[in-house]
Amino acid sequence: MAPADDSKNALDRLMALLAQRKHGEVTFVEQDHLSVLTRPLKSSGVLIYDAPGHLEKRTLKPRPVDLVLDHGVLTMRRGGRTYRIDVNAYPRIAPYIDAISNTLAGNRAALERLFEVGFQGSLAHWTLTLRPLDTHTSHLSRIRIEGARDEIRSIVIVHTNGDHSRMTLGPPPSR
Repeated sequence: MAPADDSKNALDRLMALLAQRKHGEVTFVEQDHLSVLTRPLKSSGVLIYDAPGHLEKRTLKPRPVDLVLDHGVLTMRRGGRTYRIDVNAYPRIAPYIDAISNTLAGNRAALERLFEVGFQGSLAHWTLTLRPLDTHTSHLSRIRIEGARDEIRSIVIVHTNGDHSRMTLGPPPSR
């Protein structure tokens, strides 16, 4: 069997594993490296996923901010205020949401409609590299998602201007 076939089969098995996970809750630490700043912005909190279309990012530090994606509607709560937007009305944020939500759902077909999907590794340690197919409207260069079996361990987002962020996912939060 050719190496490309091995990679395709491993990607198929990975997507099937991810599709089986219906709930996940992990801690995160994120660093945003922006060219206009001398130091990265750091934040931490909890991510919660409930299949098929619910994702929460609860930032606890440096200040509380809740982002909730529920079936195409993004709700942000910060400082006693709540903002809601339909993701479809903001095409610049759609690639990020599509990449993460379709990876979590194990939806390879949806990923391949929007991204060139690269796969490296094995189920024990894998890397997905997603590059937008529509490079004219996106300021996104690539998203690299690393994991082991059905667990995502890190997400790196790189913009065309060189700004980038790295989110490292840890164990479930202690109760």
